[in-house]
Amino acid sequence: MILFDSHCHLTDEAFEDDAPETVARAQAAGVAGIALCGYDERSNASVLRLAEGHQGVFPTVGYHPHEAGTVTAGMLDELRVQAALPQVLAVGEIGLDSYRGHSAPEDQRRVLDAQLDLALAVGKPVLVHSRGAEDAILHQLEPFARSMQRAWPGRVPGVMHCFGGTLEQARRYTGLGFLVSLSCAVTYPANHDTRAIAAGLPLESLLIETDSPYLPPQGKRGQRNEPALVESAARALAAARGISPDEAALATTRNACRLFGVSITEKAAVA
Repeated sequence: MILFDSHCHLTDEAFEDDAPETVARAQAAGVAGIALCGYDERSNASVLRLAEGHQGVFPTVGYHPHEAGTVTAGMLDELRVQAALPQVLAVGEIGLDSYRGHSAPEDQRRVLDAQLDLALAVGKPVLVHSRGAEDAILHQLEPFARSMQRAWPGRVPGVMHCFGGTLEQARRYTGLGFLVSLSCAVTYPANHDTRAIAAGLPLESLLIETDSPYLPPQGKRGQRNEPALVESAARALAAARGISPDEAALATTRNACRLFGVSITEKAAVA
């Protein structure tokens, strides 16, 4: 089985003692690709360092909506430099969050617009956080997707990371060309909406992720999540669709490669 964890945070303090070993465990488990996502000034620098020397580990940079109230013009200038680096595959984690409310809505919208403009300028997809804002964020993502299609034909505009909305909401984004990513929370017994998305969207529109260290799969709840556990999301996706786990893993890996513009092989999983 060849897997791609399309979103994780190995620079979180939960991994401060064993991030390289965590990458090795993932590769031994068949995870050939890991998107290592920045979300603030510190992590944006850290993902670049951690990705060095690790085959199949790809950095992304961005400012999470929780950070929006502290993001300055100078920080956005530095982000533009980082995002333009060839090893950086996407801009994210970015978006809106109406659940926690750690930043004012106007600051979130300002910082999101700035980062969408930045992604369009460098021609890279976005990793979108939309918790509690699954409808509201459409007003900013729709014009971005249209602009991306004009400026960068054939480029996937981005992915709705750890999507927590309904199948109907998910279809609005796939209609714009976005992919939709399912976390290990798809394994939770009460998470019927996510399994409906797993079953109802075209397979070519789906990714899987861990969002490590958060959202461990059922059976490991209360523990630290990590990329080696992304297989549980692949198996839950397969069960929802009535296909084999290998088919689900291969399809989501191909989708991740298409999103990020990379090519990986099974050899990368045991590097």
